[in-house]
Amino acid sequence: MKRLHIALILIAVLALSSCATVFFGTQQRVRIETEPAGAKVLVNGMNTNKVTPCEISIPRRQPRNKSFKRQVTYQIQKDGYNHVELNDVASKNGLVGFFSWYPLILPGVIDMISGANNLYAKNHKLVLTPSQNQVVYKTDTIVQKEFVYVDAAAGKSGYVFAKHSDVDKGIAHSSPLKPRRFALIIGNEDYSSHQIGLSSEIDVHFARNDASAFKEYAQKVFGIPERNITFLLDATTGQMKQAISKMNAIIKSTYGEAEVFVYYAGHGLPDESTREPYLMPVDVSGKNAADGIKLTEMYQKLTEYPSKRVTVFVDACFSGGARDQGLIAARGVRVRPKQDALSGNLVVFTASSGDQSSLPYNDQQHGFFTYYLLKLLKERGPNVSYGEIADYMKRNVEVESILVNEKEQSPQVIISPSVSNSWMNWSFE
Repeated sequence: MKRLHIALILIAVLALSSCATVFFGTQQRVRIETEPAGAKVLVNGMNTNKVTPCEISIPRRQPRNKSFKRQVTYQIQKDGYNHVELNDVASKNGLVGFFSWYPLILPGVIDMISGANNLYAKNHKLVLTPSQNQVVYKTDTIVQKEFVYVDAAAGKSGYVFAKHSDVDKGIAHSSPLKPRRFALIIGNEDYSSHQIGLSSEIDVHFARNDASAFKEYAQKVFGIPERNITFLLDATTGQMKQAISKMNAIIKSTYGEAEVFVYYAGHGLPDESTREPYLMPVDVSGKNAADGIKLTEMYQKLTEYPSKRVTVFVDACFSGGARDQGLIAARGVRVRPKQDALSGNLVVFTASSGDQSSLPYNDQQHGFFTYYLLKLLKERGPNVSYGEIADYMKRNVEVESILVNEKEQSPQVIISPSVSNSWMNWSFE
């Protein structure tokens, strides 16, 4: 009988041996999320070939740190953002903590050898910060320090968003992220180097600044996650068409829940014969306006499927006038563009009316329309109503344009009939 008892005890010990190994395993699943998404994940310097958000499997038996504790080190890397290194020191599972004698018996020994008694954080959520280069520039005799934002998409062409204007700095509002909000932001500035014909289009000064600043407001004031933003600088015809089609597909797949914001700064032009307005990609000449993006077709794409709302901001004119010069190539007279009725839950804020030009604000290095739009968003934040935007833009842009540029510029709002009784109360909250 005594031998039987000993045998039963041995069987029980073997059955219980390596408890943590049996119940927890020698690997642990860890989820890593970043805002923005799309960051590479390295573990102890080794590439996992995964990008955030993702789940990875790590061995519970990790190298020891200087304190002789098991530790896993994650490196999170994304172009245009500061790299992050995260050290996670293992804790011991409750079995070890509760039974002080556990590590001294066979199961505990096995678990310590396998590392199964090590527990790590199951989730890591990180907010990445844009990489910044500090530069020094001179203003008269005063030396000032400024952070220059190098956008990943823009840096390919050598452009940097230098943030000279007061609306570029100190954007204090930080709205909760709204996963069903999406944005398409385009800044077309460099036309001259993309033209392959005999005539070269005039560049749109500060359009890239406009788009870069609007992107930051879209994130901080509108609460749009960066992964939901399509951001294009000096966009070609193909890029613009693909981006608009992407917005169309997003609206379709969100079944009426999407809130879409579109911002465009660049050239606009009407077809002389039909007076139809077009957005001009950087690779389209003014002689061939119909090769551009027909504005009404873009609106149709954005409202083909139900959505909560679509808001469009256009800092361009469609008369043939450029921001700070005469007419763009092949235009000798101004043309008053045609306006078609809109459909869906659509509101459009435009920089100018009729045959006016959309002018620059040279001192602020932005378009006039964009500067005052961002100024209001900075002051009021997400609770500003669309009606207040319309009133503010009309009162300020009209007067300041005459004082600064000695030219008229009257922003206007175009709405679809279905929102005629509600749009003025909309806000970004």
